[in-house]
Amino acid sequence: MHPNHGVHMALNVHDRIPELGGVADQRTMFAETESSCTANIEQIVQLLNAGRPATSLMVPEAAREYAIGLVHRRIPLAVLLRAYRVGQNFLWASASRHLREVAAEDEVIVPTLEALAGFLFEYVDLICDDLVDAYHQERDRWVRTAAAVRAETARELIEGRSLDEQVASSRLGYSLRSHHIGLVLANEGALGTGADYRSLEKEATEAAMTLGCSEPLLVPAGASVLWAWCGTIQPPSMEALGRLERYRPRDGVRLAIGRPAFGVEGFRVTHDEAQHAARLWMQSPQATGRTISYRSVELVSLLASDADRARRFVTGELGALAAREDGAARLRETLLSFLAHGGSHLLAAEALHLHKNTVYTRVRRAEQILGLPIAHRRVELQTALMLAVTLGDEVLGD
Repeated sequence: MHPNHGVHMALNVHDRIPELGGVADQRTMFAETESSCTANIEQIVQLLNAGRPATSLMVPEAAREYAIGLVHRRIPLAVLLRAYRVGQNFLWASASRHLREVAAEDEVIVPTLEALAGFLFEYVDLICDDLVDAYHQERDRWVRTAAAVRAETARELIEGRSLDEQVASSRLGYSLRSHHIGLVLANEGALGTGADYRSLEKEATEAAMTLGCSEPLLVPAGASVLWAWCGTIQPPSMEALGRLERYRPRDGVRLAIGRPAFGVEGFRVTHDEAQHAARLWMQSPQATGRTISYRSVELVSLLASDADRARRFVTGELGALAAREDGAARLRETLLSFLAHGGSHLLAAEALHLHKNTVYTRVRRAEQILGLPIAHRRVELQTALMLAVTLGDEVLGD
């Protein structure tokens, strides 16, 4: 075997597979590719010279280390498999050229190349089977180890423990010198009972993309709950926040959103807010939507911290309007929108996609049920309506 064959094969592999050239440490990556290529070529030559079948192969240590290194660089398994097919084609083409240079008769060239092709196909299939197992085992070990470190570091920050910012950022693989937005995602109807974690990861990543954050920090918080942080260099614009709050995860997944906050303290605060928002849909999953932002429910979150007092407050302020009936629910929603829009029937109608006259009729009917003018204790009335609309049966009358 020519000593440069490993180099030439590695050059061919990197030329054909751009993912291998996109890593930060390209020189080290190429050296590892070359080492793996050389080790495989040496073994193939040894087996052929000895007349032994491909089933006699032993995975070279350099090849195994190469597969494990791809895991650590977060390079997909498909890249490894493609590299072996590229290498297989390179070897067959090189052997074909060499044979035609030293042998003139097709009676020699054709059967030799056919035998070599069969050997290479079998060799690559067998070694790839072993390397796929090695890749998966290392990925599982690596993910568990990395996830455990991230989870422990995130919990220490959430609990307010003193950590060096750079050390914590390194452990997390996420810069703490960012403007953070905390997310909490959970499986609806199966909280704590084993949701599909990968689907939660996908939803968190897609939600983060609305902010221009392509690599959120993801921390599993149980079998069916995921914590996430979206970090940006600049504070997110109101437009970006609006896109995030309008994001709707797939059926079966709930999303809670904290407010933007900066640095180590912001990392903790925005997560705490997302957790408080999440508690609202845990308290009353039927009343809240699939996406809930803390900034839209902060007051409700504060008041709902004492469920019994919140229920007494709502029923005391709303009276018969706190009934658990669809008609009462429509009146509550309409009256709340009317008050939230400064007493404008038109703006409330636009927000609810109703006719202005419908809003007018419902507001009058709600006022009749209350038995008092809307202006009487308006702040208390609007607050009670917010609680009722957000939490539903949790704070309504019997």
